[in-house]
Amino acid sequence: MALLVVVGLVGYTLMQSKETFVPEFLEQGNVKATSGTRQSSYEQKTNHFVMTPSAMESVPGVETPFRVNMHNSFMT
Repeated sequence: MALLVVVGLVGYTLMQSKETFVPEFLEQGNVKATSGTRQSSYEQKTNHFVMTPSAMESVPGVETPFRVNMHNSFMT
């Protein structure tokens, strides 16, 4: 009987200490991006990596007509 009371008290205290849902803690970045483009469904924004332009170095070898991703391939 005492064991049942202890288990009941432990269960009650665990249920009382549970946090409730707080919507202010949600990340709202996508909501702002969506509301910014709400008028135009054709505008697209992505989080792709924009390469910084750098000085081109000469590549040893002969350029081939093949491409690897966005780069021309060379045969040495």
